[in-house]
Parts: sequence; structure tokens; C-alpha cells
Amino acid sequence: MLMKRLLLPAVLVAAGLLLASCGSPPPLVSDRYLNDSSLITGDPCDAPCFQNITVGKTTFADALTLIRNNALFKDLQSQDNPPQAAWNAANGEQCCQMTANAETGIVDALLVRVAPVMTVGEVIAKYGEPPYVSVLPQDYSETETALGLIYPEQGNVLWVMPGNAQSTLDASDPVVIVLYLNPADFDKLLETAQLNGWLGYVSVSAYRAATPILTPRVTPAPN
Repeated sequence: MLMKRLLLPAVLVAAGLLLASCGSPPPLVSDRYLNDSSLITGDPCDAPCFQNITVGKTTFADALTLIRNNALFKDLQSQDNPPQAAWNAANGEQCCQMTANAETGIVDALLVRVAPVMTVGEVIAKYGEPPYVSVLPQDYSETETALGLIYPEQGNVLWVMPGNAQSTLDASDPVVIVLYLNPADFDKLLETAQLNGWLGYVSVSAYRAATPILTPRVTPAPN
């Protein structure tokens, strides 16, 4: 499940599923994740809405109903205290996780692992260059690393996979994870973050060596 406290540094790691605690992590790129390009097409809705669930507006109960009635999904598991849910792609593996605010019952985060059907170039063509880039201090595996493209206005953190640590980001690199958050929460989230700016299609090492343009103004509370 996602971490309940939506402090951005914790969310970036948890949402990316990038630091498995034990065993071999699942691959970042897989055709068995959700075949979904709605972030680009806007069908059936635009971010921060995903499959008619709008982060910051939709109730947890209504979201569960939407998931149960969506042919793209199967094997929904949920709990009410705290409100959390996880489910699988209809023809594949676990793709999605969701949390809600325990007091209001409103969805506050959605994580979607997607098949490689959207590219960095397509995202930038629709939303422009990302204001911020998150660079993890270590690789996901020997063959895969990831960069996070952050779009506060849309409430999105998009994890993209350029290859291994020696790779260079390319317009054709796939989006592998989409995190939907409430855009209204982003100012507070960014207060706890250390993030780079967009440098263009350069190497992963160049992003790691760059001086951050945003540093934490607030120390994250312990989880």
C-alpha cells in the first residue's frame, strides 16, 4: 500500500515502488501492467482524474464502486481503516493502489503502474516540460533506473524509465508509473522536497550531478 502520510519524498519512493525491502522487485517495464494511455488521450477524463476517479474530489466509497464496475480491472482488495485499496489489471498483474483521507473519506492518492504505451515525448507534447525532476540516489535494478517528472498543476508524478544508470533520457522512453495527487496539496508537498529542474534529454548521471533547484523548507515528520 501507499504510505499514508503524503510527504513528497516518502511518496516519491513509495509510489515509484523503487526500493523493494526484500527479494527481487518486479520489473519497471512490463506489458502485464495496465494498458492505459488516458493521461495523454484524456479519455475518459484528464488528470488529476483517472478512470472517472478525481483525486481530491471523489469519495473512497464511490471510487471502489467505479473500480468494481470497470472492465479494465479485477481482484479489488480494500480496507476502511485507514482507507486503502489495491487491484489488478484485468489481463495482467497488480497495477493500482489508492488511499483516502481517513477524516473526509476523499481519495488523496492514486498510483498506477502502466504498460509501456506512453512516452516522455508524448507527455511533454501535451503538458510541456516538467517544472521539476526527481532523481533517485540509487538504481531500481542493474538494468533499470527511473526519473520522476513532476507536474504540480496536474497533480502528477510520472516515473519514466530511460534504461540503466549509464543511459540518456530520450523522447521515446516509456512512462512506467503514474502517481495522481491533489494539485491543491502540491505546495505543501513541495516544501519537503529536494528536486532538480528539467535539463532536457541528457544522461541520468547529468541529472544526478545537477544542483537541485528546490530544497526542503520543512523537515518531513517521521512516518
